[in-house]
Order: sequence, then structure tokens, then C-alpha cells
Amino acid sequence: MLMPSPIVVRSLLARYASLAGQDSAAARQELEQVSYTLCVTTATTTIEDALAAAEVLAEREVPTGRQEMSTAAA
Repeated sequence: MLMPSPIVVRSLLARYASLAGQDSAAARQELEQVSYTLCVTTATTTIEDALAAAEVLAEREVPTGRQEMSTAAA
């Protein structure tokens, strides 16, 4: 199973948090897009589930070399 990069997940979570507090049409539209991306990235169907899954994924360490990557894939 493919796992999203923790860096990507952290970026999506940060963007979601930033947009959630804004009240403009543009921010709402972008929040909808980020929410969709979080759902797709975490293989979930609701933003609540996506946020919970993303928090877990974001805590993973980023592999730094081939050894870590091959171990993570096993």
C-alpha cells in the first residue's frame, strides 16, 4: 500500500488549519479543495476521518536514505 509522505500530509494539515479560520468565498473554495485532497490522500470519505488519519500519518518520520526507504517498504 502506498503511504503519503509525512511532509505532504503536514503541509495539507497546515493549509487546512489556515483556511478553516477564514470567511471568504475564495478561502471556502480552497478549503473544499484541501479537504478533498486530505480525503483522497488518507483514503477516507469524511473530513473528520481524514483529519484524524492525517494526524497519525504526519507523526511518521521521513525516510532519509535508501536503507530506511527499503525497510519502510517491507
